Amino acid sequence: MNIEVEIKAKVNDFTEIKKTLDEIGANFIKSETQIDKIFGAAKFLDSEHKIIEGGIVARIREVDSKKTLEFKEILREKGGIELSCGVPSIELAEKILKKLDFEEAFTIEKSRESYLYKDFTVCLDKVEQLGNFIEIEKLINDESKADEARKECLDLLEIMAPGSKIENRKYGDLMQDIIN
Repeated sequence: MNIEVEIKAKVNDFTEIKKTLDEIGANFIKSETQIDKIFGAAKFLDSEHKIIEGGIVARIREVDSKKTLEFKEILREKGGIELSCGVPSIELAEKILKKLDFEEAFTIEKSRESYLYKDFTVCLDKVEQLGNFIEIEKLINDESKADEARKECLDLLEIMAPGSKIENRKYGDLMQDIIN
């Protein structure tokens, strides 16, 4: 089982980051638009309707014609378990989630450019209503290495976007702040 360790920081623009990616030899993977329908279950929500630490969020992600149903454990400062499977339609995924007592909370639309550098994925996200972000992610399969992987991600962030401030909240948390 893969554990995703990621960090995110808000940035003004991507010009200098793209130059640095080129200089260090990162490989461009792809550019895509992602539409994420986010779902929450009451048992995983706090009084402000935000996902509690250790709770599960469900997401239906649509990229081009590919649709996936995902469940993600929310651990904001560590890696959380992420499970994903393809689905034939958004409607079927919504029916499954409804049966599991998940309700639709909001939709997040973002343009993403992904790069590969060593064993890191670097994503430059332009998120509707929220702004520009850099995400650095490393997949591990041993939970005891999560702190080490997080430090490696932070070190890479300092090279890519020196002095940027870490944003521990998920896009969903940030969107919930706007909604509330």
